[in-house]
Amino acid sequence: MRVAPQIIAHRGGGGETLENTRESIGYALSQKVSRYETDVRALKDGTVVLQHDAQLATPWGDSRTVGELDSQEFFALRGPAGEHPISLKSALEDFPTLAYNVDIKEPRALEGSLQVVNAADAWGRVIFSSFSSQTLTELRKRHPGVQTCLSPIEVGKALLAARSASKRRFDSGAAFAQVPLKWGGITIVDRIFVSWCHSQGIRVEPWTINQETEMLQLTNLGVDAIMTDYPALAKATISAR
Repeated sequence: MRVAPQIIAHRGGGGETLENTRESIGYALSQKVSRYETDVRALKDGTVVLQHDAQLATPWGDSRTVGELDSQEFFALRGPAGEHPISLKSALEDFPTLAYNVDIKEPRALEGSLQVVNAADAWGRVIFSSFSSQTLTELRKRHPGVQTCLSPIEVGKALLAARSASKRRFDSGAAFAQVPLKWGGITIVDRIFVSWCHSQGIRVEPWTINQETEMLQLTNLGVDAIMTDYPALAKATISAR
């Protein structure tokens, strides 16, 4: 039997708790996830906070944007059940046993994120990702050895390399492939891709996997982790296989 994939709580498990909140971190810990995936943006005063969208409608029901608010205004927000927003600094300092996947959503959040991770000496438990290839390139240049995911451009190169006759290598410095199952009608995660990534020392961690059938299929493919909005469901599904 294959080793069960690790479970990564996407936005803290947004299908089972309110995403990117202090409470969602506690929930992720209660589910014993391997990592908490989150997104960071910068407030008007530069404070880096956990927040996916530039607009605050989700999850806070507020019509303003992240960049319009200072720290006092942002941390006064509350979720439907009184949930609290949280900064990256507090997430790292207040929950020191938890590993994080930090998706940098905007360039202005990069410098603040690096400062916070450095101050917390959390390099060993933070993996950076971004849809911006430029952001990841800058990050690796400034901090050689930092843990990063393949950039979108690098995912494309990996797909071509995996399907080439020579199974050629390329060295990006990334140790994680966090990818959707398909993109633009093209299948990404299959046995060929998983095998090639593993031959390069790259972990395969598909997102966002919320259906039980997909969880089981990916387990059979031998992926290393599953990123999901439903960590409790994923745990139950994989353990019952």
